[in-house]
Amino acid sequence: MAEVTYVSTTWTAGDILTEAKLDSMVANDRAVDAMNNGIEMAERAAPSTPGANKIHLYAKDKGGLPTLYAINDAGTDIELSEYTPTFVFPMAGSLYTGTSLTIQGVAPKTLTITKAYASVKTAPTGANLVIDINKNGTSIWDATQANRLTITATNTSGTQTSFNTTGLVEGDVLTVDIDIVGSTISGSDLVVLLKCK
Repeated sequence: MAEVTYVSTTWTAGDILTEAKLDSMVANDRAVDAMNNGIEMAERAAPSTPGANKIHLYAKDKGGLPTLYAINDAGTDIELSEYTPTFVFPMAGSLYTGTSLTIQGVAPKTLTITKAYASVKTAPTGANLVIDINKNGTSIWDATQANRLTITATNTSGTQTSFNTTGLVEGDVLTVDIDIVGSTISGSDLVVLLKCK
């Protein structure tokens, strides 16, 4: 095997991180960077939109904490440093009414509910399919039951962005009820998604 020799690399403000530049780093520099400090970024305002097929990575303040972002060539800012789960609640087969009919979801940290989705393989007919989502046993639509997640008769999907309760904290338990099914065909093979940020 041939011996690889690395040359010293000097980084200055505005340098572009490229594979060639990384490949030129001294072996010892690579080890120190990988094991100790990684890449340090100072907070800044959003950079300009990059050229085609490129992204800019940068750090900016979010509620007093430095947060990692990327901006793509369409000018869209994407937060990279925060995991925000979407809870998925499947229910196979013909649908029926009842409480806590799917697996439970548990909030891993403080989150805000932003949107609920429902989809079925077989549409309900004769009546709408009405789904309730509960946080620790209480509906997230407790004051406005008319806003519950609904798939209207003969359709296979529905969404909702209006909630009475949006806040979750670590350990909150989420469950799904089916309050109404289609009266002619109940509907089948349901999946409910709860998107958070």
